[in-house]
Formats: sequence, structure tokens, C-alpha cells
Amino acid sequence: MGQYFKAVNLDKEEVVCPWCLSGGAKLWEWAANRHGAVFTLLLRKSDGSGGGDYFGYRTQNIELDASSTDPAQTFLNAIQTAVAAEGKRVEVADDSVVGRWAGDRVVLVGDYDSSELWEKSKNFRNISAELADAWNGFIDIADMKLEYRADCSCRDN
Repeated sequence: MGQYFKAVNLDKEEVVCPWCLSGGAKLWEWAANRHGAVFTLLLRKSDGSGGGDYFGYRTQNIELDASSTDPAQTFLNAIQTAVAAEGKRVEVADDSVVGRWAGDRVVLVGDYDSSELWEKSKNFRNISAELADAWNGFIDIADMKLEYRADCSCRDN
């Protein structure tokens, strides 16, 4: 059968359930699947923005002047737009999952662990739904999208 793991924030008493994210719960499954990558959002620590960041600009969204007769100037304008957006301060909403776990005590706890944290964490707040929403809004790759299962029976595991 094997040991199952879930992500637990000891400081905020929150949990991310791999089954709620339609993933597997064994350590190898956390490591080799898209739901394991969610830690990039949870652990993000920066009050600045930039290209490729959750709060940054998207280079594919920079509008180019199609009426320009000078392609070099059009390209230069696009670069200037991108550079101007680099490092701008961002205000992250208190209820955002992005960066929510940065600096906290976070563990992947196994159901065989003697600490009894697996059982205790059943009473913690499950943030899997809002994490899936934030992730899916950030990642534009269909195969990397998370499928949230509202009918997950994780409270029974």
C-alpha cells in the first residue's frame, strides 16, 4: 500500500491535500507530478514583481504597435515596456495563497509518522481549492493545470 503524504503548515494550521488536487499522495507522486510544484506559489517571498512572476507582467500580453513602419522601434518599445515593469512593488492580499507559507514551518507529513500530525491536521484548514484557482490562473499550460475535486474524501483518510 505505501505511505501517504500531505502538505501541512504548522504555523497557520493549513493543509494541502494531494487527492483534492487530483494527484497521488505518495512521496514519489508529490515529487513527480504537477501538484508538487504548487510549493512555488506557496513559498514565494518577494514584494517586487517581474517577468515570469505571479504578480509580474506577461511578455505575451505586451501590445505592439502594428501600425508602426519601423520594426526596430516596435521591438525597442516592447523591451522598454517590459523593463519598466521589472521590480515594481506589489501588494499581496492577506487572503492570497501566493506566498502564504513563506517563512512558516511546513512539512510533508506521512500517515505512518509517529507524531500524529496526520490525524491532527484533519482539523486544519484545507486550502487546496484556492491554491488550485491561483495555480490555474498562473500556469497557461493545459497539461500543468490542477483539477480540484470538491468531492474529495480526504477528511476520511
